[in-house]
Amino acid sequence: MAGSLYNIYCYMILLDDIVLRVFMPGKAVGSMKKQYKIGQRVYRIPPCPAYDILGMEKWLSDLAEEGLFLMKDGFLAGVATFEYREPRKVKYRLEVARKKTGMRQDDGSESESEQLELSQKHSWEYVAKYQDFYIYRSFDPSARELNTAPEIQDLTLNAVKERQKDALFSSVFFLLIFPILLTCGYPLLTTISMGTWRMALVLLFVVLIIIDNVREFICLNKIKKSLMHNGCYNSQFDWRRNAVTYFIRKIITIVLAVILVFTFLHNWAMSVTNERKIPIEEYKGTVPFATIQDFAGESSSEYTLTMMRSDMGINTIEEKSDWIAPRCIEYNEHATVKKSDGRILAGSLYIDYCEFRNPKLAKVLAQEFYRLDKMKGIELMDTPDLQADYVIAYFNKLHFPTVVIQKDNIVVKAFFFQTSADYTMPVEEWAEIICDSLEKN
Repeated sequence: MAGSLYNIYCYMILLDDIVLRVFMPGKAVGSMKKQYKIGQRVYRIPPCPAYDILGMEKWLSDLAEEGLFLMKDGFLAGVATFEYREPRKVKYRLEVARKKTGMRQDDGSESESEQLELSQKHSWEYVAKYQDFYIYRSFDPSARELNTAPEIQDLTLNAVKERQKDALFSSVFFLLIFPILLTCGYPLLTTISMGTWRMALVLLFVVLIIIDNVREFICLNKIKKSLMHNGCYNSQFDWRRNAVTYFIRKIITIVLAVILVFTFLHNWAMSVTNERKIPIEEYKGTVPFATIQDFAGESSSEYTLTMMRSDMGINTIEEKSDWIAPRCIEYNEHATVKKSDGRILAGSLYIDYCEFRNPKLAKVLAQEFYRLDKMKGIELMDTPDLQADYVIAYFNKLHFPTVVIQKDNIVVKAFFFQTSADYTMPVEEWAEIICDSLEKN
């Protein structure tokens, strides 16, 4: 979390730097000379992805001309560390790492031995590793290129492409397919639980991550084709060209990640403490469905709530509103009541109630309620004959009689576990009372 906030701060610095370079290049250089002292450390976030090889090389070279030189092993969590010195021309080169490992090996060497030897022989020094690339630089303008054989570069690029292909598959699976499997294909139920705007943020975050992986794969493929056709990387792009777009995309991704993490932690804390749940006796509103007291009839008496444990969610009501479902209620009632004929009705009533903007959405949620319980294990029972658009009745995995009712834009899932020793109300009776109560709202 702290790293993400730090990245946002660095991106703000980078945006200011980009604006100066793009629109006032002369002032940007001058301001740097006045702003920094010799030996001062300066932090920057790259304005382009690592796979934009020429963009990264040009960016590092431009900063060197302004006095900012990448420090040894100067990349940490995507942030580059520079040291301010007298400006001079420097050539930077990115070489594809042949293995997906850190630069420091067990023998203490800083890079693959062959690459390191070759670089030192031709006046290049290793500086840092950034993602799948080694960064070298040379202060000698006549230094020959590190890798002049396209075939060798092509082989290493192939290795990076394969790694990126795996990363793309993993992103699609864990960010798109896995959540669908995890929710068992219940998008509406998940949306109601999370909230529409949170679900939209999650989908946007997933799309941005997948797009980044696709862009990287396509870019590497273009670099490979350019290398094989022209013998060198395509040099038509400049890091300034897409810097602002890249920066904004990264900022949005990081901000979304921070928001989602905070939201998840907040919701998790409230679910653990049952903060949203209000004791039934303290609820000031009117529930839009029948309760245990309604089951007993108008002449009932001696209504008493039992198991008063609101800290455990017992005898509580939780009401929330969402864009697609303006009113949703989770109701948990444990009570006893005496009917007009003297018989005692006692038990536990659990109700999930949702009002939708669209009857079709209500039908979808009713079916998702049923499929979710069916996956856990149910035993079907005779469906009550109710005046509703959709009705299904079954015993859930705890063997509680459960009824799912959809009437117009309202859906209710209710199960009533009765504990009275002398009387048990038939499912058809209490389900009809609930169904009829929906007509009054």
